[in-house]
Amino acid sequence: MRLDRFVSMAAGIARRETAAWIRDGRVQVQGREVRNARMQVAASGEEVRLDGELLRAPGHVNLMMNKPAGCISATTSHEHETVIDHVPAALYHPKLAPVGRLDKDTTGLMLLTTDGGLSHRITHPKRKVAKVYRATLKGPLEPDAAARFAAGIVLADGTVCREAGLETMSPEQVRVVLTEGRFHQVKRMLGRVGGHVIALHREQIGPLALDPSLALGAVRPVTDAELRALIDALAANAETGVAPEPASEVPA
Repeated sequence: MRLDRFVSMAAGIARRETAAWIRDGRVQVQGREVRNARMQVAASGEEVRLDGELLRAPGHVNLMMNKPAGCISATTSHEHETVIDHVPAALYHPKLAPVGRLDKDTTGLMLLTTDGGLSHRITHPKRKVAKVYRATLKGPLEPDAAARFAAGIVLADGTVCREAGLETMSPEQVRVVLTEGRFHQVKRMLGRVGGHVIALHREQIGPLALDPSLALGAVRPVTDAELRALIDALAANAETGVAPEPASEVPA
């Protein structure tokens, strides 16, 4: 969007006044003084400051992260590194929170957002949003593993899982597609068919795929096209009778 519009919305000031501020050299973009009010800036991808103070992007912030192992899916912790600790200052917003959870040692796609409604729609079990994981195993699975996944695995505690997809990529690597999020579910399901998971990586949430160029620990804004595709998919998956309160997704 135009720089004067960004500053106006972020600072809550009339655009005519912000244009004057920009002409006076009071606005910096990515650390550089800018005097062109018509300059285009990314609403959630560039650092814009007014008199040295960082301006928050207007509207909701939606970020894609390639979660590294060792950090937890939380906003704060006195004991552990969190996913929020990886968000650069230019993208940070105090209301950012992870959508669902990944286990501490699980890597891959994590969506961070300030939009509680979006988070609810993705994580609520009745939405049946597909999540795709790549699991590295200690050895091959039992021959009937895919059929048992398709029928609905019964966990050791008697919990019956929804039908799920299982694709063998190699004897030691499989791809799992789930539409629910129980505690350590991928590891527990694979354990029921002879699998010992040594690494787990999430590749996709609905149509939102992890950017292959995003390094572990890196964060970038979700593009308008990606967000639109995700929202459209959620609308297509909507069911009647969804409970009004969000259900927390637990680590995979």
